[in-house]
Amino acid sequence: MNKFYKNRTLFLILLVFFILVILSIFIYFYFQKQKEQKLYSFSEKLDEKYQTLSLYSTNNTTKNSTSSSSHIIGKITIEKINLNYSILSTCSEELLKLSPCRLCGPEPNGIGNLCIAGHNYDNGKFFSNISKLSVGDKIKIYDLNNSFLEYKVYDKFEVEINNTSVLSQDTNGKKELTLITCNNKKKNRFILKAKEMD
Repeated sequence: MNKFYKNRTLFLILLVFFILVILSIFIYFYFQKQKEQKLYSFSEKLDEKYQTLSLYSTNNTTKNSTSSSSHIIGKITIEKINLNYSILSTCSEELLKLSPCRLCGPEPNGIGNLCIAGHNYDNGKFFSNISKLSVGDKIKIYDLNNSFLEYKVYDKFEVEINNTSVLSQDTNGKKELTLITCNNKKKNRFILKAKEMD
């Protein structure tokens, strides 16, 4: 009889422990989802701001583009993966949580290699799905005048985290685009290269 009570007590303790573990997992994911929703909501507000800026843009917007504070410089859209985000002018860990950022290169649709970094949240947000693109797929980059250029993907690959060769601005006077995101399974960076369509 005593052994029965010990087994029963042990079973109840394990059951309570299991319930607490499951509950803590649900709470963790709930708060993560809330955090992502806030970031996504802010990103949508950035897109609305881009729409307003593109409606009222003047030549002054390009003159201010070298300012040290970050601001919206354009928009990236990729229909195949339903991607549509504002592009921020500078890059930092905090800004990458809000929207894709220009890492280096010209203003949108300028001559050179426009390098845009975006987080991979593994949930469809930001650059999570760019690895699904294929050679030949199209990317649109809008400037603040709401004019756009179409770029065609010509290469995709991974590089080690310290490999900066993809940031090269040597494009022989052409307009190119490099999208950069992390590979969450490895420490590598996923790179997507595109060039202006003829």
